Amino acid sequence: MIVSKLEKAAWVNLAVVIACVLIGSIGFFALTRMNARGVGNIIVVFVVACVSGLGTYLMRRKRGFEAHLDERERLIYKRSLEWAFVAAIAFLACICIVPFFVLGGQNVIRVYYLPVVFLSTLFAAQFVHSAAILVQSAREDDDAQ
Repeated sequence: MIVSKLEKAAWVNLAVVIACVLIGSIGFFALTRMNARGVGNIIVVFVVACVSGLGTYLMRRKRGFEAHLDERERLIYKRSLEWAFVAAIAFLACICIVPFFVLGGQNVIRVYYLPVVFLSTLFAAQFVHSAAILVQSAREDDDAQ
């Protein structure tokens, strides 16, 4: 079984995203427990910098990475981005609209849910993107045999 560069990148992205979610969840839990005011702002800036740095790294790496893909891999990559976009919109719609129907329109949601919604949406989109690459590659490999 030959693994393409696109599949290797999908596995690496999947591992990095999962590791970042685990580390970020611990940091976010700590910030929530501290009520993230005053001195806690330094930690908030650190967490935001880490997430931004990772996002910038992944975005820059993908641009240069796409230049080395063949036509089949570009099509897989494009389809997986479309799936990730649809998943992000669907996830965001569910996570924002379901509480309205469950809690009602007059209830209050705590502020710390806002970054959870944002980061969860990013995780879901990246997870779907990597998984879609792997699934499409596996299907095309099976079709080729």
